[in-house]
Amino acid sequence: MDERLQRSAAAVAEAGADWLVLTAPDAVAYATGHVVPIEAGPSPFAGGPTLALVGRDGTAGLVVANVEAGAAARAWVDQTVVYEGYGFEQPAPYPQNYQTAVAELVRRLGVRGRIAADPVTFPARLAEILPADPGLDAMMSLARARATKTAAEIVALRRSAEAAAVGQAAFVRALRPSRSELAVFAELRCAIEEFAGERVPITGDFISGVARTAAFTGWPNARVIELGDPVMADLAPRIAGYWGDSCQVTVAGTPRRGHERLYQASRGALDLAMSLIRPGLRIDRFDAEIRAHVAKTGFAYPHHTGHSIGTAVHEFPRLVPYETSAFQEDMVVLVEPGAYDPEIGGVRSEFMLRVTATGCEPLAAFDQVMAVAG
Repeated sequence: MDERLQRSAAAVAEAGADWLVLTAPDAVAYATGHVVPIEAGPSPFAGGPTLALVGRDGTAGLVVANVEAGAAARAWVDQTVVYEGYGFEQPAPYPQNYQTAVAELVRRLGVRGRIAADPVTFPARLAEILPADPGLDAMMSLARARATKTAAEIVALRRSAEAAAVGQAAFVRALRPSRSELAVFAELRCAIEEFAGERVPITGDFISGVARTAAFTGWPNARVIELGDPVMADLAPRIAGYWGDSCQVTVAGTPRRGHERLYQASRGALDLAMSLIRPGLRIDRFDAEIRAHVAKTGFAYPHHTGHSIGTAVHEFPRLVPYETSAFQEDMVVLVEPGAYDPEIGGVRSEFMLRVTATGCEPLAAFDQVMAVAG
């Protein structure tokens, strides 16, 4: 049994449940190894979300539409029920097929007792088939189980971190004035996908100019990058179900007055973070130190200091002022302190870090380039 399924089963037991219904793509991928397609959104031929059932003894099963059957065959589950969603010879009643498939999986696995479900993604129409107890919070138990990574996850996350680093290098090569954000982004996306050898979903931010980078979030558009513009590349690719992440800001040409101060504030905070992170350090205290460092430079950042990552791009724990849990060995976190000024723009520096027994290490460090020739 894969260690991730073992941890999932333990989370079911910890919550006092007998079974857990998983319907979020990241949770299904973590517990079963089945990577649910996400880039085009929910399939128009699906009767409901891909579903996994996990018992407290580690018994597990999947319900998938026929378009996912090939991928689901590689999952580490006991039973997989495939229903017809996509069809062309005659209409497929896929909502009904989905419910029938869920009922069949329940029968095959012998599901009984107390059932927990994801309150955010659980379909209401399954309530009679899987009467979930709203008083059972197995999802928080599962989130805590997912916080530290298995050896296999570290391998997967390192590959995704390397993909993000490849994208950052391609970004610097492609960046120059007179190009649109979309044109630069297309080149770096191509580099990531050639590295992965497959189509890759990517999230994050890609924005240029003073106003856009000072606002710190957004996706590329047709805006033409001008001489002296800061350009922010926050790149998060998903490969084989696991996300990478990274961020740097590079100027197209000579930086504007004050930009170097922003860069030093952000990058200095990231360097401080890497010197501080260690098992046992409380996250709220860590967050306070990083924010205080940036504040001393005269800047601030109106967002989290970072987050954990895995089969979801943001996982527990987040690096925020209210989080009282501590770093643990084999957590993988993103630290992304920023510095923003509406007259200069914004800078955010982000590495993907594995917490080690004595500190932390970047999974795939890359050279952050403050400016490229105009």
